[in-house]
Amino acid sequence: MKDLSPIVSHNLTELRKARGLTQGQLAEKFAYSDKSISKWEHGEALPDLNTLQELADFYGVTLDYLTHIESDISLQDHGKNDPAAERINKSIITVLGVTFIWTVATCAVVGCILFKTTWPFWMPLIWAVPISFLFLSWINHKWGKRDWSLPIQLCFIWTFVSAAYVEVGMDFGGEGWQLWVILLAGVPLTIAQVLYQRLKHKS
Repeated sequence: MKDLSPIVSHNLTELRKARGLTQGQLAEKFAYSDKSISKWEHGEALPDLNTLQELADFYGVTLDYLTHIESDISLQDHGKNDPAAERINKSIITVLGVTFIWTVATCAVVGCILFKTTWPFWMPLIWAVPISFLFLSWINHKWGKRDWSLPIQLCFIWTFVSAAYVEVGMDFGGEGWQLWVILLAGVPLTIAQVLYQRLKHKS
């Protein structure tokens, strides 16, 4: 049976050094003693499975990564990445993106009021809702969780269909509001999206 202690100890040591932590600082984060960290990094003992998973999450790697021989360059690159900081940065980017969409919509509202357009001044705010969900769907595809994909996409579908119905209703007056069948377009789109997600998960 292959002894994983030398591999795990080397990987843990290089990841810690790349993060710029001492054994004492790492011990404080995981409520272990300096001696425990030292034993792990000298191959005298291995962390239990739960602790090993916590360490993997902390360094932004997988258990498989920790238990296989990796180059020092790879270890240094992974060690420098701080998953917590990355999550904060991604959250900031998401908030900035949604804020930008609503800022543009607000400017469009002001423009409609100032120039007295025939387009209802509040319609940009209506369209900002599905556009925001479309942006969130793109962000989730890049960085988010798979479980959030379907709810966000369904929100986009139904807010888009609703916005289209309001747009038609305002453009064509009483006749436009009678075209409520537009809302039914959301039904096949929803079914198609649910089936697509199921096929995607199975694959």
